[in-house]
Amino acid sequence: MATSLSGELIEVQSPLEICKSQPETTAAKTMFENMKNPFFLEEQPGATHTTGWIDAFDACVSPWAIAAETPRDIAHAVRFARDHGLKLVIKGTGHDYLGRSSAPNSLLVWTHKMRDITVHEKFVPKGASTKGVPAVTVAAGTRWLEVYDAVTNQSGRYVQGGGCTSVGACGGFILGSGFGALSKRYGTAAGSMLEAEVVTARGEVLVVNESQ
Repeated sequence: MATSLSGELIEVQSPLEICKSQPETTAAKTMFENMKNPFFLEEQPGATHTTGWIDAFDACVSPWAIAAETPRDIAHAVRFARDHGLKLVIKGTGHDYLGRSSAPNSLLVWTHKMRDITVHEKFVPKGASTKGVPAVTVAAGTRWLEVYDAVTNQSGRYVQGGGCTSVGACGGFILGSGFGALSKRYGTAAGSMLEAEVVTARGEVLVVNESQ
């Protein structure tokens, strides 16, 4: 599978291993300090922001991860997992309290490298005949901090997002409706979605919107 990927196939290690094996060392103490930084956690395929609700799941790292760079990489991972009977888990930023960011004996799709952002003045969904509207396209691993910078600081517009800047802009946030500080005025992020490029359980890449 690795030869067909744009991204890397990574053997995953928990960043806490050094803390277990050599707890009194400088390296272990440095790791504990680093893990207070949410953005550091997101750079480690074997780290998450939470160990979940008590007794809800086993917070073990996935032994292997695909550092996806394209939707095609994710599609390859889905097909490989399906063909070999593997559990598949997805990690964007690792905030998931339901434990879907890691699992023992699973293949992890890690979307951290997929952070492209495009701000559109007149976006028209594929297959639609409507007039274009202001919009932003974000890749699967993009964090709100980056989206706010691109949309507000650089383009002078507003986007309906979350209050925690280290949370991913798509994925879990929108799947949970996407409720933010100004949702009572502007609605949810899910309600503002115009189009999505998705990978199905069959490993197909589809562009879906109101028109198709």
